[in-house]
Amino acid sequence: MGKSILAVPDSYVTTSVDVTPWANTKWAAILAHRGEVARERPLPGVLARLPEADRTRIIQTEHFTRLTPGPTKGDPGQLTT
Repeated sequence: MGKSILAVPDSYVTTSVDVTPWANTKWAAILAHRGEVARERPLPGVLARLPEADRTRIIQTEHFTRLTPGPTKGDPGQLTT
């Protein structure tokens, strides 16, 4: 689309979750922000201009990045089962 989107590099992603069953709900929620969808630069506007198949492929996966390290072995604050 020729637009840069604020994001982190793929190598920073620590977890990806398939949310395909909720893709239509996510798209409906995005469309509820009509002011953003109508604008060219924000992500909702970029998504709105994509072909449906591409848009669905993008919104069917959530990507997460751990911002702080998790508990370390022997950490007294670590929960165990």
